[in-house]
Amino acid sequence: MSTVPVAQRKDFWRNFDIQYHAAHPGLDHMRKNMWELPHWMHWLAGVLVEHGYDDIDVVDLYTDPDTFTRPGHMTVDVVETAVRDHPADVYLFSPMTVNLCFAYEISDAVKRIRPASFVVYGGVVATPLSHEVAGHPSVDYVVVDRGEQALPALLDALSCGGDVDGVGNLVYQRSDGTTARTAPRYPQLHPADIPFPKVDLFPASTGEDIRYLRQVYALGCPYQCTFCTIQTIGRRPDYFPLDRVIKEIRAYRARYGERHNIYWGDETFTLHPERTLELLELLEKEGDINYDCQTRLNCLTDDRILRKLKSSGCQWVEIGLETASQESHETHKHHMKLSAARETLKKVRDTGLAACSFTVNGFPDQTPDDMRRSIDWVCQLLDEDLLQATYLFGLVPYPGSAMFDNPERFGMKLLHRDFRLYHEDLPPVFATEKATPDQVYDVFLEGQVKFAQAMDKTPYFGSAPVPGTADEYGTFWADAHV
Repeated sequence: MSTVPVAQRKDFWRNFDIQYHAAHPGLDHMRKNMWELPHWMHWLAGVLVEHGYDDIDVVDLYTDPDTFTRPGHMTVDVVETAVRDHPADVYLFSPMTVNLCFAYEISDAVKRIRPASFVVYGGVVATPLSHEVAGHPSVDYVVVDRGEQALPALLDALSCGGDVDGVGNLVYQRSDGTTARTAPRYPQLHPADIPFPKVDLFPASTGEDIRYLRQVYALGCPYQCTFCTIQTIGRRPDYFPLDRVIKEIRAYRARYGERHNIYWGDETFTLHPERTLELLELLEKEGDINYDCQTRLNCLTDDRILRKLKSSGCQWVEIGLETASQESHETHKHHMKLSAARETLKKVRDTGLAACSFTVNGFPDQTPDDMRRSIDWVCQLLDEDLLQATYLFGLVPYPGSAMFDNPERFGMKLLHRDFRLYHEDLPPVFATEKATPDQVYDVFLEGQVKFAQAMDKTPYFGSAPVPGTADEYGTFWADAHV
């Protein structure tokens, strides 16, 4: 995405980064600030290789500093040069909502330079907006939901010049300009049946550009948060075989660096205690895999899990606290009881685990003062060393979420569908009776300053940076991303 200039973010990310590095001794600064490998690319590349499509390349505009010369404006020459340098029969796109406009621009360049190529979209925004995306002049097909079965079936049909109507989970544009979805529906493929990822999709030197290696051991989340777009991977968690999970970690580290920690991308890593314990016992047995994870407050109540997280290599736990309002949790995030927050976070800390929260500003049932109370509550948790850091995001009703589908149900009025502005660092794209977009954004900016100050302290875990080196931290968000 194109970075939005927010002056208050500089100190915020610097102090966040210092706390993160302190909890991860020996962590190197990223060379190109790529942050992580795009997991879906390796995954689908492995699927395609399994089906005989092994001539695969990556167009890397993400780490090119010339992709954006100014925020929100892609450099056409850079994009066109990248397309010319990467000839292909098919180009695959999986943008997030705020990136959709840039994906369209790249697709336009593909069609200008290689008009015979096919452009295929899929993923978190293409799925809920499938007909709209398929209607774009530079998009040929949209794969809906997960693509492990639909994508190779589509390529088989295209390579034979055949009819795509037999391909499932597909939306396309007819010759008359209308869009249609094919009739077949593919069932979710169990993780055990997903081919091994193509680990070597990027040069080995890319390991110097990333902070960690993302990994998952389950697909799906049973919770129905109103702001979430989990629908692309399903509600019922299905689990990878544990030997496969360890094999993936070993393969990625062998390619990109044995020093790398793992970030478990499962939204609720500790959802099922017994399954989680099986994985943690295996990680403890391996003995050399340090990792971070994310989960919910109500999924951290089992003391066995906390002890085993620590002994198996966990260094950092990210927890979705979002807001201090219990009423908002009842509406937007089921099964969360904030009364247990301090006790649970103290157990996490005293077990030796650094905790970081996700804080979201702008819930539609809150006044600006309600939002400020949430900011102050998280600041107190930071001051008490119950949290070591926190993220702060502005609430965005992304396509695919309940908030986007039924905003009036939550007291929201969507102001527009300009997805370039559906950005967590920009003013909200909705209004409520309790707060105007400007009022919400004012609290967001205040929160950046307050959190930066609260994180500007001696780390509870690890050591502060050497004096004079603080400016080395937090540079990731200062760069342009796409």
